[in-house]
Amino acid sequence: MTDTPRTLRLQFADDMFLRRHEGGASPAVNQVLWRLDGPYDADRLRDLAERLGQGALHRRVVRARVPGARHRWAPAGTLPVLDLRTAAVAEDGIGAWAQAEADVPLDPARGRSWRLAAADVVADGDDGAAVVGGIVSLTCAHAVADGAALIDAVVRAATHADPIVVPVPERGSRALLADAADAAAQAAAVARWAQARARQAARDRRAAAGPDATATGLPAGAEPTTGPPAGLPAAARTPAGLPAAAQAAPPPRDPGTWRAPVLHVELPSERVAEAAAERGGTPNTWFVAFLARLVHATGRFPGEPVPVALPVATRAPDDPRANSTKIARVTIPADVLDARDLGWVRSAAKEAYAAVGQAEPGAAPVPLELVQMLPDTVVSRLPQPPVAAALASNLGKPPAGYTQAPGGSVRAVATLSHYQGATAAELRAAGGGLVAFCTTVGPTTTLSVAALDPDRVPDAGTLRALVLAEAAAWRLPAVPW
Repeated sequence: MTDTPRTLRLQFADDMFLRRHEGGASPAVNQVLWRLDGPYDADRLRDLAERLGQGALHRRVVRARVPGARHRWAPAGTLPVLDLRTAAVAEDGIGAWAQAEADVPLDPARGRSWRLAAADVVADGDDGAAVVGGIVSLTCAHAVADGAALIDAVVRAATHADPIVVPVPERGSRALLADAADAAAQAAAVARWAQARARQAARDRRAAAGPDATATGLPAGAEPTTGPPAGLPAAARTPAGLPAAAQAAPPPRDPGTWRAPVLHVELPSERVAEAAAERGGTPNTWFVAFLARLVHATGRFPGEPVPVALPVATRAPDDPRANSTKIARVTIPADVLDARDLGWVRSAAKEAYAAVGQAEPGAAPVPLELVQMLPDTVVSRLPQPPVAAALASNLGKPPAGYTQAPGGSVRAVATLSHYQGATAAELRAAGGGLVAFCTTVGPTTTLSVAALDPDRVPDAGTLRALVLAEAAAWRLPAVPW
């Protein structure tokens, strides 16, 4: 077993994702889908579930007893959930089955953090006699694992490697003292932030009062701005008016029951690499450009640059953290997208990746420690951060322990993040956007897209038409699920 700290406390992202399960916003859930060429292997999946239950995914929350202290992770103490279906799924029903699995509620606070399910697949119109494949789903609360943590846990379980074991937290007086120390450390971080903000404010006042101050009262060189502050994500800084294409799109028929459409498509890996190379890029930069062009196709940012968020894993070996992902950001001009200039995208993405982790000048607008110290009643009233206009998470070619985890012949692997039960109103308030993951296994690259944009992409048919049209623009044959 891999050694971990004696106390494993929730990081800021863990805490924010956990609160989404407790009301006020839709819970975030990650899903992995393995599509098999034959029926699922029940014994293999039982072994996989048992070993996942020994590792880092299988955790629950122990609440801090001192105000201001962070909650702690502890072993779940629950049985793994494995649902082996006896009823087969038709090939044209795989997408609906996968979505139904993604909608099953999870409760990471109480140790129900993940779920493994499987079903055989039969040909469309078959009476169920001939099994032509299988489908396996693993869903996991984002609070307990980001993409990198999920891959690590699956690889360890599938290969029988030593798991990362969540430590049993202290109890009694030791727990109380540890909570008090953590609360003091959190308060000290907030105090340092307050001092830095005060120093920054004093510098700004001196600059404004200097001989180079402008008539606006701003520091020299500053430009007056309107609208949301620049610190907000790009999705919050878009014009209030919708483009004509979006205004013409029909709204969801029943906003109360609407759910974000999802699509998985299989693409030939070799053809993807060739299409990328023809435009001076790699499969990764092709994926980024594909998604940004898809944003334009929805009618958003017509003739304007498209901001794209690029998740970057920062996990170290044997890292016990649930969430360690940072976000690189790249904004791609419209002419670059029109020309499909992947060389430009590649250079811009390289700069964005290099900038990840570099501290921005000045004090943060609000310290994360302060937000994490606030009670749910206060945090639930804070404005939700806008959804990225496009989030492109490329898993590339994951380890075989991940792609081959369910056993048998794996045809394709799909990965995607879902917001369970997100309503049209919630996603409109967040700014809408597209979320996409790309996973390559052997000859197949699987592109998975969730459209969190109820006005521009109101249904699955619209999303399917947009994705297939963009694939055709790259001369890529696409097989949707």
